[in-house]
Amino acid sequence: MNVKEVSFPSADGTLQMYGDLSLPEQQEQSSSDLLPAIVIVNGSGPIDRNGDIPQMKLKLNTSNQFAKHMAEERPKDRAIAVLSYDKRGVGKSKKKGDKNLFYRTGMMDIVLDAVEAVRYVFAHPRIDKSKIVLMGHSEGAIIMPIICREVKKAGLTDIFGCIFYAGFGETLEKALELQRETILADVQMEKGVKGFILRSAVTEDKLVKQYESLMKKVHAEGDPDFISMQCGLVKQPAKWWREHMAYDVEGALKEYITCHCLA
Repeated sequence: MNVKEVSFPSADGTLQMYGDLSLPEQQEQSSSDLLPAIVIVNGSGPIDRNGDIPQMKLKLNTSNQFAKHMAEERPKDRAIAVLSYDKRGVGKSKKKGDKNLFYRTGMMDIVLDAVEAVRYVFAHPRIDKSKIVLMGHSEGAIIMPIICREVKKAGLTDIFGCIFYAGFGETLEKALELQRETILADVQMEKGVKGFILRSAVTEDKLVKQYESLMKKVHAEGDPDFISMQCGLVKQPAKWWREHMAYDVEGALKEYITCHCLA
């Protein structure tokens, strides 16, 4: 397998996005031997090209293991190229002097950067332009419908297929509501002293107030790109929150997903 670090411009042209393009070893190749390609769109959080979270020292290696399987471990006549990249503000995809780039990044920035990743593989001489597939994990799966829309708007060949990996067809607001219900149910199941302490500390009222406090800051006057909480110790991507809250994922799935799907 040939793994090469590549780069392409971000959607707004303010920085270079870096990632790895994994290809099977070069063989004598004709136009009929062009490779299908998968572009990985990672989930929420500061995730790099390997599927890791460097700032938390969390190594999962999900993306690079997937790329290895697709480009190296499958039969040669069924090998697939894979592009995975560092999200904006993560790994090498950074802008000098801007430590808050990741937190300034909105949902649509992530969408349009993914379009540029598709544009990169679209232009690669070993890739079949008609066989480009998106694989979205979590948030990556949620935003795939509008990535497909924006790829079409950019004049590129329509996405051939979408792989939905741990995504969901609900709004972020609904997902957070479900998350609160799950947390409260788990707390109720705890027994003994631990259960008593958790039920005192984690209540529906407290979780709702915490969420309302976050939303108030997210929608503060001037629409800040990011906000600081807990005496500046925690940062939240306010623009990302606002754009997700306005996103109709169910409607987008119905309108923009017309390709092959695996979910």
